Amino acid sequence: MKEFKGRTAFVTGGASGIGLGMARAFGRAGMNVVLADIDEGAAKAAAEKLASEQIKAVPVPVDVTDRASVRSAALDAVAAFGKIHLVCNNAGVAVGGPLGTVRERDWNWIMDVNLMGVVHGTEVFTPLIKSHGEGGHFVNTASMAGMVSPPGMEPYCATKFAVVALSEGWAAQMAPLGIGVSVLCPGFVRTRIHESGRARQDKYGGSGIVDPGVGATPSEAA
Repeated sequence: MKEFKGRTAFVTGGASGIGLGMARAFGRAGMNVVLADIDEGAAKAAAEKLASEQIKAVPVPVDVTDRASVRSAALDAVAAFGKIHLVCNNAGVAVGGPLGTVRERDWNWIMDVNLMGVVHGTEVFTPLIKSHGEGGHFVNTASMAGMVSPPGMEPYCATKFAVVALSEGWAAQMAPLGIGVSVLCPGFVRTRIHESGRARQDKYGGSGIVDPGVGATPSEAA
C-alpha cells in the first residue's frame, strides 16, 4: 500500500502492545483504525485515547479463535468505515514448558489464537478487500520465534513458524489481486503477552488458569 489517508486498518489485539502501536502509527498516517480485541473494556479505553490524539478509532469485540466472531467484527468494521484496506492479524498468546508438561487445553488455546486467528482473519477479509477493488495489505505478526525454537518454547514457536509459512505462500497467491502480505518478526518487545491468560476463554480453561512457561517467552504480540 502506498496510500493511507482516508483508508481503514483493522488490527486484532489492537487494545495494547504491538497492536496498539501499529494502530497509532496508522492513525497518524491518516487512516481510520478499528481496534479489534477480546477485551472490550481495554479496546474502548484505547479508542478513547487515540481519539484524544485526533485519530479516528472504533473498538470492536472479537475472539479470533471463532470464525463467526471474526466475521461479525468485520461487518462492524465495514459499518463504521465502509471499506477495509489493511488487516493486521496480530492477536497472540504465549504458552511454553518442558516436553510432556504442556496441557492439551494449552496446545488448543495457543494454536487457535496464534495460528487459526491468522487464518480466520485472512480468509474473512480477503473477499472484502477484493470486493472494493482498491487493493490492500495483510500484516501477520509472527516473531523471531518463527525462525528459531529455544527449548521450552515449542508451542509458541510452532505457531509462529506456521504464520511465517502461511504469509510467504499467501503473498504469492494474492500479489496478482493487488493485495500484499507481510509477516512481522519482532524481537523482544515490552507488551502484556506474559499476562495473556487474563482474557483466556472459558473453553480453554478460563482466565484463572496460570499459563506455564510464559515468563520465559519473548513478548511480541498483544
